[in-house]
Amino acid sequence: MLILVIVCMFLGRNPGCNPFVDPWATLISSAFAFFSPGLNRGADFPSFFNSINGLTFSIALFCGVWLVIFPLAVYIYKRVKNQLLPGGLSGWKSVGICAYLSGSVVISSIVNSFSNGITLFGVVFVFMLMFIPVIFYHNNIKGMFTRREVIYMLTMVMFAIGYICGIGLELKTVITVCAFPALFYALANWYVRRDTMGKDVLLVVGASVVFWCAQYATNMMRILLLFGSLALMAIPVICFSLETKRKWMSVGAYLVCALILPVFCLGYNPYSVLEAKRYWHYDRYWNSQNGLLCVGNDNTVGLRDRYGVILPVDEYDYFELLTPSRPYCKVRKGALWQIYDIERHELLCDEWFDDIVPCEKFVYRLKSKNGDKYLTMHWYYNRHDKSKSAVISNELPM
Repeated sequence: MLILVIVCMFLGRNPGCNPFVDPWATLISSAFAFFSPGLNRGADFPSFFNSINGLTFSIALFCGVWLVIFPLAVYIYKRVKNQLLPGGLSGWKSVGICAYLSGSVVISSIVNSFSNGITLFGVVFVFMLMFIPVIFYHNNIKGMFTRREVIYMLTMVMFAIGYICGIGLELKTVITVCAFPALFYALANWYVRRDTMGKDVLLVVGASVVFWCAQYATNMMRILLLFGSLALMAIPVICFSLETKRKWMSVGAYLVCALILPVFCLGYNPYSVLEAKRYWHYDRYWNSQNGLLCVGNDNTVGLRDRYGVILPVDEYDYFELLTPSRPYCKVRKGALWQIYDIERHELLCDEWFDDIVPCEKFVYRLKSKNGDKYLTMHWYYNRHDKSKSAVISNELPM
């Protein structure tokens, strides 16, 4: 089945790009943004990805061979060591499951072709997987999976739902942030056959609620709330460790419940940008792939995405997006205005203006005592290409 899948992958226009190369590019980009948001906006960043795209076929070929050779090598090793066990499926049933999985991928791909994202593909594919026990096991799922496999799959489902809910940084994340750590803690207890105490679940939920509320505080108050959440989460995990004597498992459960899962479900890291609190979800910019939040303190406002600040929080007392399809905001400091690019994180010029008003589509008048100027937006925007930026001129463009 893997050989068939790999052959189909290499029949497309850009073979192996989506399943093999794109995930690595996303991983590298996210790592750069995690350590320093400025790294993935440098001049060398586009050329780095161009070099990766030039190796698409080689990377895809290596990954494709690996998917076939590695399972085959494991099979040969276990056969030599006499470690093979008889399977629970007949030959025809195995072929049937492979055909069903292949058909599920095809159907999910066809359905997903009517949308722009990968979310619909995942939803349809998972929905079709749920019918495998009904079709091939006559609805008898006992013995299909071990406890370790069940807890692994349910954890992956929680992370998938948390990602889908948190990618837009919307208020619905309060459900996943408060519920999923408690569910994971209950799963950990079920795995070791320990009764889940109601008071422990309440402590986990309480710690998650404190974690959620921390994003609406700033500086020392947020730090205190975050540490309070960590302390509350530690109490039930310590009880779990003392009763089960599983120290390393307790450490892992604490990291997932207190840090990894809440931050993942929230959609961004509240341990950063301590000087600004969350105001509301900002959805006026159409091209934001990471979600935007309006943040600020008592006197100034700004914007942040899931990786960090994109409009400085402590400099401007008001901002307004000029048009939903372009990343240009007019920002005010005192009585003067400027144009700020929230994709490149920079001002378009050094001069400040008395007012900025629309003149015609994608053209704005920059009023000034030294003479009015005009801002003209390019029809296409690319943050890595300076030539595609907006232009400020002294005369009204034709």
